[in-house]
Amino acid sequence: MHYCHCDMCRRATGSAFAVLGWAPVDGLSWLTTEPAYRRSSPIARRSFCRSCGTPLTLAYDANPHEVAMHIGTFDDPSELEPRHNYGSSQRLGWIRCGIDLPHHDTEERW
Repeated sequence: MHYCHCDMCRRATGSAFAVLGWAPVDGLSWLTTEPAYRRSSPIARRSFCRSCGTPLTLAYDANPHEVAMHIGTFDDPSELEPRHNYGSSQRLGWIRCGIDLPHHDTEERW
């Protein structure tokens, strides 16, 4: 689990950051309708609910075996605590969530 502050996640969620958790693609199944997909950048695609538009997942082309899920969409995300920050150089100055957690950067900007 991590906070992601990159431009791509901010634009995709309409928020100041995303909270993502990674899991193997093989372990993911949908209870009802398969989500819709869109290319969010030259290196990744995202899924969203066909009915309401809620962002659901992020998948990088370079890592087809894992998918990141938006933790806020889980029925009970209370036990899924972020452990680090990603895209830290793009973090908005007024964000204080997870400020004491480890920081990792990304070179991608969209």
